[in-house]
Amino acid sequence: MKKLLAKYGKHFWIISLAITIFATYDFFYNEGSFFDILMLSALTLLFYWQGQGKLEEE
Repeated sequence: MKKLLAKYGKHFWIISLAITIFATYDFFYNEGSFFDILMLSALTLLFYWQGQGKLEEE
């Protein structure tokens, strides 16, 4: 599992982005929650920054 995360960990933000897109679709066409869109967008951004090395680990 560590090898998988080391090799593909920087691309996990794409999974979060796909879920965010679905939540946005659900918000506009069904009865989705705007809070879900905000939280998933923040999570996607966090994963992206972490994958790009822009966040420092202590």
